[in-house]
Amino acid sequence: MAILKWPGRSKPTQPSEQQLWQLFNSLNDVVIAFDHRHRILTVNECWQKITGTPVSEALDNPLTDFLHPEDISGCEQLFDKMQPGKSELIWFRLLHTSGEIRWCEMRIQSIKHDSLYPLSATLCDITPQVRNEQVREANHRSLQSLVKRLPAMLYRSRNNLSWTMEYVSDGCELLTGYHAEELLNQSQICLGSLIHPDDAETVWDDVQIALQTHSSFDLNYRILKKNGDEIKVKDRGRGLYSESGMVLGVEGIIMQTG
Repeated sequence: MAILKWPGRSKPTQPSEQQLWQLFNSLNDVVIAFDHRHRILTVNECWQKITGTPVSEALDNPLTDFLHPEDISGCEQLFDKMQPGKSELIWFRLLHTSGEIRWCEMRIQSIKHDSLYPLSATLCDITPQVRNEQVREANHRSLQSLVKRLPAMLYRSRNNLSWTMEYVSDGCELLTGYHAEELLNQSQICLGSLIHPDDAETVWDDVQIALQTHSSFDLNYRILKKNGDEIKVKDRGRGLYSESGMVLGVEGIIMQTG
């Protein structure tokens, strides 16, 4: 009787050194190893993409030779305190041969003090993410500066008769005479208490109609400043809603008209 045999798995072939180097150099992140004096012992070809420096020119040179001067000290301190089996994450700037600065994130680990490659690391280029964050921060600073200069009051309030303020811009002082801190989450001093008594009911009714129809509102009414002066203002705003449609509050801008 014939004996059936399941086909056996063939023994895996060992990759050649050339294949390993091809794999090493195909990676999109830098893989690097250096000694205790921070000299580069080996690095893959992605290094040239980030720095513009050929691998052959980087070998045997300290990694710190390619760093932004302001980041050298911090990196050296981190390298020197590395303990075997430990890893650390650090951000720093590399100087490209074109003069461009490349932001990088590096995960570095220490293997053994007597190892051929005592320190190894993976390094990726995060310049696009950092630039986007820098642009957002710059835009935020510009917006904040603009808001502070405007003779108007940006606000977010609860939908109650007091219009209790959860946020108010610094322009409130020019408009009302009150500092922002005096108006935030207060029960005595609030937008509701500043609205002229003869206008308060109309303002409330008009805002509620806008909230019910999920439309914006454009109101004209009078407020009383801290010094007692009466001024006319324009209030443009809209409601804030939850996913279920519940009114969470109101936000808008108030400007003086007369």
